[in-house]
Amino acid sequence: MTTAPPGRTPKKHLSADVRRERLVAAALRVMKRDGIAAASTRAICAEAEMPHGAFHYCFRSKQELYAALLATDINIDLDAAWGTVTPDTDPAATLRALLRTYWEAVEADPEAQLVLSELINLALREPELHDLPGWEHRAYLDKTVAYLERFAQEADLEYTVAPSVFAQMLIECFSGVISAWLAHRDDAAARTSLDHFADLFAGLTRPRTRS
Repeated sequence: MTTAPPGRTPKKHLSADVRRERLVAAALRVMKRDGIAAASTRAICAEAEMPHGAFHYCFRSKQELYAALLATDINIDLDAAWGTVTPDTDPAATLRALLRTYWEAVEADPEAQLVLSELINLALREPELHDLPGWEHRAYLDKTVAYLERFAQEADLEYTVAPSVFAQMLIECFSGVISAWLAHRDDAAARTSLDHFADLFAGLTRPRTRS
């Protein structure tokens, strides 16, 4: 068995997934602190305390890194709220719980939200990144549809509009609330808006019909 020289700690082997996670976290820290333009591959690897070659081992391009960064917003965990979803609970109340759980993750790190918004705006202007906004929107839409399908199943209800239409409305709701919140940073106002949206969206549900 190979041992490290005296006085030196053996290096742990990191899987590609762990390296990717560390580089994504490092890239976000650099962008929050110094701006997107400062997030060169060398700066990101230095922040992650990895050799420069680690970036190209984990990512084929900066576009792939940007996609991984945007996915951190798409893949927010709602597990804490699913326990409130039952057929006996008012749909507006359960929608409020789901929206609030999502919002808590957003609210916890406003600077990250600012970076993600700036990334989309950058991609809209840069030809080599032009596919990224469309990819992000489709991924966000697919994830939201999956949430709505789970909600309908666990609450034993159905929608008066197609789930894809409902999902688009939810995305537009969050986009607007986040944009306004980044401007005014009024947490209470943002939460109140989301509660009212939950009440409105509940009007697009009805008990599941039985054949």
